[in-house]
Amino acid sequence: MTQVWVPLVVSVVAGVLGIPVARWLEATTYRKPDEEEVPSPGSRWWAAVTLGVVSGLVVHRIWFVPDEAVPGWPVALVLSATLLLVTLSGVCLAAMDLDVHRLPDRIMWPTMGFLFGGLTVAALVGGGVEPWFRSVLAGLASGGFYLAIALLSLARGSLALGLGDVKLAVVLGAVLGWFGWAETVTGLYAGFLVGGLLAVLLLVARRVDWKGDFAYGPPMMVGALLGLLFAPGVVGGLF
Repeated sequence: MTQVWVPLVVSVVAGVLGIPVARWLEATTYRKPDEEEVPSPGSRWWAAVTLGVVSGLVVHRIWFVPDEAVPGWPVALVLSATLLLVTLSGVCLAAMDLDVHRLPDRIMWPTMGFLFGGLTVAALVGGGVEPWFRSVLAGLASGGFYLAIALLSLARGSLALGLGDVKLAVVLGAVLGWFGWAETVTGLYAGFLVGGLLAVLLLVARRVDWKGDFAYGPPMMVGALLGLLFAPGVVGGLF
């Protein structure tokens, strides 16, 4: 029963706390002066719901799925606090990206710093050097991979991915890297699949054209969540 009630309580609490976050996002105070004319995104009720659901899933993954990367409750506690804040940042960044196709540095850089600090503390309280080092490598590798794609697309006359996506890849890669390479690779691959599917749907619906752009951050985040939850060896522990 604990495996059900603890994540459920976390989901409810996070969802309630997400209500003022959703209202703040509706105010679009994050916009730059040249973005003020962009149509209003409308209600952001989904931000609170998403924050609640994802928070519950993350807590369940950390506390109730056996994993060598989470050897005891001190590590689980630090990881929970760290990843819940990263989840909050991710929801805000997704809403902003959907609105103005931009991932603001004023949220991205503090998130990266907090994540690095949280993972370092998790390593010190019992996680060990191995998952910390793997996390750093995964973050750098993910960011480098996305940077290469961004530079390649720029050389071809377009910018399919921005530097915000590159920084987001560092964050997501570092999170997944703590748990394992399988989670990292699965999350990155799933992000491309979700992004490709979304692009096709937008083209079919004529919401964008072949030369248009769309928010790629949210598909990256969805892919990372899928990698965290459904990488090989994880699924059996979830159900």
